[in-house]
Amino acid sequence: MKSTTPEKSKEPCTSIEELYKKTQDWVAEIEFIKIEQQFLKELLAEHIIELCESDNFNKAKLLLKGIDHESILGDDLLISIDDHNVNLSLLLENIYLKREANFRNNHKLIEIEVINYIQNFRYIKEQIYELVLLIMKNNKNHHMLSN
Repeated sequence: MKSTTPEKSKEPCTSIEELYKKTQDWVAEIEFIKIEQQFLKELLAEHIIELCESDNFNKAKLLLKGIDHESILGDDLLISIDDHNVNLSLLLENIYLKREANFRNNHKLIEIEVINYIQNFRYIKEQIYELVLLIMKNNKNHHMLSN
């Protein structure tokens, strides 16, 4: 799938509080994606008969595997973010001041993983929408021809 590095933001996150806020945004985004993943699986399941009758069944299977894979990655990312938040909390308490640079580097690495995760999921979502739209158009055309 796609891979990217984050663009340099115009204003770097300087405070630990800003880093913590950013991680909370990541968690919210990943949790929403998990709901979308369930929806997309249901959407494909709803059209399974049409998929079996078309040449797109293997593509649908591949997309379902992609959703499952991304779901596992999302769980792993949530664990990494949770661990990172514990370290940020310790930084807020001034316990790990000498290791702040390491935490900031780790934050950047997790940010890259989150961006890649979101981009990969968007790609899968787009592919599923296109596939289901094709099936729906075919059903509509078939229905119009049979009337």
